[in-house]
Amino acid sequence: MKSDIMIKNGRVVTHYGEFDADLAIRNEKITGLFSPGEKENSKEIIDATGMLIFPGIIDSHVHFNEPGRESWEGFKTGSMSAAAGGITTIIDMPLNSSPCTLNKKELERKIEIGKKNSIIDFGLWGGATPDNILNLADLNNGGIAGFKSFLCYSGIDEFKKINDAEFIEILNQINKFKKVYGLHSENDDIVNYLSKKYQRENRVDRRAYLDSRPPITEKEAISRIIFYIKQLKPSCAIHFLHISLSDTIEIINQAKNLGCNVTVETCPHYLSLTDEDFEILGPVAKCSPPLRSKENVNRLWEYVKNGSVDVISSDHSPCTFKEKEKGEENIWKAWGGISGIQTMLTIMFSEGVIKRKLPLSHLIKMMSYNPSKLFGFYPKKGILKPGSEADIVLFNPNKKWVLKKDNLFYKNKYSPFTGKVITGKVEKTLLRGRIIYEKGEIKVHKGIGKYLRSHRYII
Repeated sequence: MKSDIMIKNGRVVTHYGEFDADLAIRNEKITGLFSPGEKENSKEIIDATGMLIFPGIIDSHVHFNEPGRESWEGFKTGSMSAAAGGITTIIDMPLNSSPCTLNKKELERKIEIGKKNSIIDFGLWGGATPDNILNLADLNNGGIAGFKSFLCYSGIDEFKKINDAEFIEILNQINKFKKVYGLHSENDDIVNYLSKKYQRENRVDRRAYLDSRPPITEKEAISRIIFYIKQLKPSCAIHFLHISLSDTIEIINQAKNLGCNVTVETCPHYLSLTDEDFEILGPVAKCSPPLRSKENVNRLWEYVKNGSVDVISSDHSPCTFKEKEKGEENIWKAWGGISGIQTMLTIMFSEGVIKRKLPLSHLIKMMSYNPSKLFGFYPKKGILKPGSEADIVLFNPNKKWVLKKDNLFYKNKYSPFTGKVITGKVEKTLLRGRIIYEKGEIKVHKGIGKYLRSHRYII
């Protein structure tokens, strides 16, 4: 059967290994993988000589902020940035859009906005707060990929944190749905007390922000949740979001070894930037949990390399220049969030594969295969095999380049990685067999993204 596209002469990378192969695409799906040099029967040939062929990357933690905060980022610019970074599927958080995604009405509204504006496929998180416990079933029926709660102040008044009793009540509800329950885990009492203390002392320096969220805030919050998990034995998956500490991953690993249904995510900025970088860069690198020590970064990489980290995501949380710039003299005034979706894959490749010899299969397992299974998109997404959708990245592993402001497709073109020398670059991104990004150019200028209804996770 004649294929629509044949990608030839590249090296295919999967979660279980890598090999030379030619890849055939027909009707938006992969139809076969063939030994190199076999006679092609295709309408179009893409020469991937010298390239790695990845499955499309899945970024399961982004804030596109639409509706309501489109001046920060929206589905259009967010998805363009994703495509330029080799990401073909995102899962958008229920905040910082306004209103937040807390009920059926706002879920349906966001789905339509995503379909209209996104050039990549997308799933959605639903919020789980003290105010919408009665709406969780509606969100689940709407096909959300998971539920999200904060154990500390979220930064958005509408999206309220939960206490321990509310966590248990929400957990009991989510158990019925067999969905993922994601948690932002920091001890609110400690963060709130220290933040107020340092501000009363007129500390507006960058170190004051770091001091207000010490490692114990993350360790305590996660240890507390794991205590409840051991007692309650939930069947839903508890997913610890944007973990910044190696010690915390060890705590989560111990729970996994005891049979607890827990998974863990970390982000490129925790693996490539330090607290010292934050003191130099300032608001552009402000996030929560905050950046940690160089020693912690090195230890965190060991857990990434030994398979203890399930998912890598960007936690792309942009804002306007104004929201960042007003923190230059007073760090408390800056919005806390890092713009990182476009650089996620390249930073992980440069810092992990090149510098630390991270196997390519490990990289793809954390960035494609695992999230596709965890969030219910497998085998449609996250793997290169016949029958899967042809979401594909052609990646040049030898390209050295410097990230410049003009390279960015963000609505607000700033990044803590601007000026960084990076090894490895996305050359071409295909969504369902269609080229959406190629050598610095977006090739699609209307919404072609599909809403992905999530099914039960598989771990």
